[in-house]
Amino acid sequence: MLLCVAAGLVYAGALYLHDRFNRTYGTALAWILGALRFTGIFLLAFFLLKPLLRLTSHDVQKPILVVAVDNSQSLVLSADSARFRNGTFAGSLQQLISQFGDGYEVMTYEFGESVNEGLDSLNFEDKVSDISGLADDLYNRLNGRNLGAVILASDGLYNRGSNPVQAFQKLKVPVYTLALGDTTVRRDVLIADAAHNRLAYLGNKFPVEITVQARRTSGATLNLTVSGKKGNLFSETIQVNGSSFSKTTTVLIEAEETGIQRYTIQVTPVQGEVTLLNNRKDIFVDVLDTRQKVLIAGASPHPDMGAIADALRSQESYQVESVLASEAESNTAAYSLIVCHQLPAANGLGMPLIRDALSRNIPVLFVWGAQTDYQAFNDLQTGFALEGYSGSLTDMKGVWSEGFSLFNTDEQTRDMFPSLPPLSVPFGDFSFSPGASAALMRQVGSIKTQTPLIAFNKLQDNKVGLVSGEGLWRWKLLSYAQFESHEPFTQFVTKSVQYLASREDKSFFRVNGDNDFDENENIIFSAELYNESYEPLNDREVSMVITNENGDAYNYTFSAVNGQYRLDAGQLPVGNYRYTAKASNGVQEMTVNGQFSVSPLLLESLNTVADHILMNQIAQENGGQMVLPDQMSTLPEQIAQAKTIRPMSFENTKLNDLIDYKWLLVIIIAMFGLEWLLRKRAGTY
Repeated sequence: MLLCVAAGLVYAGALYLHDRFNRTYGTALAWILGALRFTGIFLLAFFLLKPLLRLTSHDVQKPILVVAVDNSQSLVLSADSARFRNGTFAGSLQQLISQFGDGYEVMTYEFGESVNEGLDSLNFEDKVSDISGLADDLYNRLNGRNLGAVILASDGLYNRGSNPVQAFQKLKVPVYTLALGDTTVRRDVLIADAAHNRLAYLGNKFPVEITVQARRTSGATLNLTVSGKKGNLFSETIQVNGSSFSKTTTVLIEAEETGIQRYTIQVTPVQGEVTLLNNRKDIFVDVLDTRQKVLIAGASPHPDMGAIADALRSQESYQVESVLASEAESNTAAYSLIVCHQLPAANGLGMPLIRDALSRNIPVLFVWGAQTDYQAFNDLQTGFALEGYSGSLTDMKGVWSEGFSLFNTDEQTRDMFPSLPPLSVPFGDFSFSPGASAALMRQVGSIKTQTPLIAFNKLQDNKVGLVSGEGLWRWKLLSYAQFESHEPFTQFVTKSVQYLASREDKSFFRVNGDNDFDENENIIFSAELYNESYEPLNDREVSMVITNENGDAYNYTFSAVNGQYRLDAGQLPVGNYRYTAKASNGVQEMTVNGQFSVSPLLLESLNTVADHILMNQIAQENGGQMVLPDQMSTLPEQIAQAKTIRPMSFENTKLNDLIDYKWLLVIIIAMFGLEWLLRKRAGTY
C-alpha cells in the first residue's frame, strides 16, 4: 500500500507541484487537482493488489420447540376418549402453543404410522404407534438447528420401533412428556395373539396357537371359536379365574381348499368391556396344492443322507424320499430335485436314474465319496471332473467364498464353516468349468485355495450342484454343539436345495407382488413385459382387474416406471381378493391370475392401559419433566426456566473481492472526470 501511495504522490507531484508550463491554476485549484489525481492513481494501484473485504453478520435464531402428538387409535379406546373425540384436547393444545409467545419457534407434528408436520390431520385413527420413529425423524429434520426442547404428548403405548427412551437421547435436548390416556385396568377380553404359518399344504393340518387374555373379568365364562369358509371349525369354553387371566390354545385346522383362506377367531364379549375391537381376529393362510419332492439316492446307507433329509424335512415345503440306488426307480418325472450320494457308483449303479433326471432337466446335487465312479461321473459332463483318482481320500475344510451370490445366508451360517470338521475329499486332479459358482472353497491349513469344495453349475436349462466330499453329518453335529441349534446347517442345506430346485421364469409377462397386505398398506404390484427376444417392453398397456369376495370388480392400469410397470391400487378393506392382469407383446395376448389378502391390523386395541411409567422415564432420562393434561399450563414456565433453551447467535463471515463492487469504478471515473473538467474550466488542457 505504501507503493500505491508513492505512485499517487509521484503522479500528482509531477503534474501540479511546480507549474513548469505557466498554467493559470492557482494554488487552491492545483491542490484540488493534485488531490484528485493522487486519489485516483492510489485507488487504481490499490485495486491491482486484489484487496478483499471481510463481511461479518450475526443471525439470531430462536429456540425451536417441538410439540409432537400421538395420533394412534389407542387414545380413543381408553376411558378418557371423549376429550379426544370432541376436540377438547386439540383446543387445549392450541392454547398451550399460544402461551409460548414470540420468543420461540414452535413446530408441531403428529405421529403414528408416520410422522407428519402440523396438527391438521389429527384424528387418532392410526393403527400403529412408533415413538422411536418420531425421534429419528426429528433428528433428521432438525439436526444442526437450535432445537430447544420436545413436548411429547402420548399414552406411552408403542407397537413398532425401538425403545423410545434411548431414541430421544441422540437429540440432546430436554423432553417434556404430556402423559395422556388412562392407567386404569378396565374390563376387557381379547385375542392377544394368533401365531400361525403363512403357508400350508393341501390335505395337511396346520396349527394355530391362540392366546386369549381377560382383565378384571374373574368368574366369567368365555366361548372361543374358530370359523372358516365352511362354518365353525373349533369351539372351546374358557373359565376365567383371576383378574389378570391368560390362556393359550393350539388348534389344528385341516387345509381343505387351495388358495388364500380366511379364518376368523372370536371370543365372546363380557358386559362393560372397554372395546370390542380386540375380541375378533382374522388370519389368512395360503394353501398350496403341491410340495416339492426331493429324492435322496445313495450307493449305500450313509449318515450324510439322513443329515440332508432331516434338514429338508424341517421345512414344510419339501417332501423327502430317501432310498438306495439299487431300489430307486429310474423315472424321475415326479421329483423337483435328485440328491445322488456317491453316485454313479461301480457297475453303473445309479446311472439310469441320473441320465433320466438330466434328460428331463431335473436338477441334481452330487455328493462325492469313496464309492463314486469318477470315470462315469466325468462322462456326464456336468462341468465338474476328477482325473487320476487312486482310491485315497484327503481331509479338506471349507471357507465361505466372498464372491458367491446365488443365494444369501446369514452371517452366523457363513462364519460356522472354518470351525466345522473337514470333509473326506477324493484325491485327484479336480477341474471345473469357468461358469461354476463356488459357495465354499477348500482350505489347507490356514491357506485358502481357489478350488471349490461345494459349487454349482448351469447346464443350459438345468442346474447341478456338487459337494466334493462326504461327512456332512459331522457338520450337523458340530454346528449344534457350537450354536445349540441345527439352524445354521439346515439353512445352508435348504438354501442350496431351494436354488437348485427353483425354475427360471421364462414367461413373457410376469406380475410381482406380495400375497398378504396389512389394512394400512397400499396394494402395490409390479409387472414385466418382454418381446419374443426377451427384450423388455415399456410402451404397452398393462391392466389388472381386482375382485373382492362379493364379486365386485375394480379396474386398474399399470404405469410405466424405469423400464417396468407399477400399480398402486391404494388401500383396500380387509378380505380376500383375486386379480387378473392382461398385456400383449404384439404377438400374443397374455394373462396372469393371482390372489392376495388384506389382513386387519389390531395392534392398538391389544393394550389400552396407558404407560405413564415409560412417559416419565423418557422425560427423566432426557432432562425434562412429565405432566398430566390438567398440568399442561405449567409447561411454558418450566421451559422458560431451563437455562439451555435460549436463542443462539450465529456469526457468518465471508470475503469478497473489493474490485467486484462496481460503484468503486464509478467513483474513480468520476474523480478523473472532475479533474478533467476543472482543468478545462481553468483554460488549459
